[in-house]
Amino acid sequence: MRRQLIVLILFLMLYGCSGKESQKMPELDLTDLSDTMAYSQLINIIKEPQDYLGKTIILTGIFTAPFNGFSHQYNYTVTIQDNTQCCAQGIEFLPQEKLRFPDDFPEEGEMITVRGILSLFEEGKHAYCLIEDAVFEMELSG
Repeated sequence: MRRQLIVLILFLMLYGCSGKESQKMPELDLTDLSDTMAYSQLINIIKEPQDYLGKTIILTGIFTAPFNGFSHQYNYTVTIQDNTQCCAQGIEFLPQEKLRFPDDFPEEGEMITVRGILSLFEEGKHAYCLIEDAVFEMELSG
């Protein structure tokens, strides 16, 4: 009985007093990492997305918007290259606001920083990573 009481007290101490702040998902900011480390982290996110789902992801990379012939829409992506620029990995993002392409977007090939929530979407039998509720800004050159 005493052991059960101790376990209950420990449980209440650890979980019973947790406020809303402690339940907030942490951010994963890739912008502070070197190009190679950011590229490696994005690869890890895509290979093990369950560890990152629901987290706010921030990354800087090259903007592209290839046209998807199946959905008849543009897929907005940000691509990170490693330091040698031999390896690259992109991830699709959905803007928070309704925007029109190309008017409301940077030129393809420009550097942008994207911030949004990591989620998955399914297409056929496959699941893909997606940054939802994304906001983006163009990087200033110089």
